[in-house]
Amino acid sequence: MQDRSYTDLFTLIRSLIGAGSLTTEEQSSIESFVNRRAHEAYQTSQSWPRYLVVGEERAISTSPAQTVPYTESGKTTIFEFLRIHRSQPSLNLSAHEFDFYVDADGAHILNITTEDATGAFVTYKKALPIFTSSSTDIPGEFFFFIAHAAYADFLRLDGQTDKALTEEQVAQTYLAMELERVDLINNNNNLFKKFSTHGTRQSR
Repeated sequence: MQDRSYTDLFTLIRSLIGAGSLTTEEQSSIESFVNRRAHEAYQTSQSWPRYLVVGEERAISTSPAQTVPYTESGKTTIFEFLRIHRSQPSLNLSAHEFDFYVDADGAHILNITTEDATGAFVTYKKALPIFTSSSTDIPGEFFFFIAHAAYADFLRLDGQTDKALTEEQVAQTYLAMELERVDLINNNNNLFKKFSTHGTRQSR
C-alpha cells in the first residue's frame, strides 16, 4: 500500500484549481474538504486493506461482563467491530463466530461459555486519522478521489456548480475503480465473504 504526502495532494488540488497560490482561508477550506472526502472513501467499504485487522486476539472484560473493549493496552484502538470468533479465523475457516452487539463500552458477546470467557479473536476496522498539512500518510488508494472531490467542493464554494458536478463524476470514477479492486479481492477470499463494500451493496 502506497502512502502519499499532503503536500503532493495539495499540489495536485492547487493545479486543478489553476492557482499559483491560495489564501490562508482557502487552504483551510481545502484541508476540511480533504478530511471530509477521505472519510467518505473510508466509509464506502469495511475492508480497505490498510484499515482492516483480521482475527486479532483480544481480552474479554469482566466489567462490563463479557465485553471486548475498544481499547486494550499495546493494541490499536478498535473503530468498528466486524466479526468476533472463538478461534483464529485465518487458520480455520470454520471457526465459530460469536453473536454480539455494540455500545459505548465495546462489543458485548452473547451466549458465551465459561471456557470462552477469557479471550476472543476480533476482526475490526482501524480509525481513519485526521490529515493535516504535515501528513505523509494519505492513502494512495484514496489519493486521486480526494484530489478531484476536494476540487469539486472548491468549485461549489466558488459558485461553479456545473463544473463541480463534472469534477464530482471524475472523482467517483476513481473511487469506483478502487472499490472494484477491493471487491474482486473479497470475492476470491472466503475470509471476507461477509464484509460489505460499495460494490456488494449494488444491484447485480
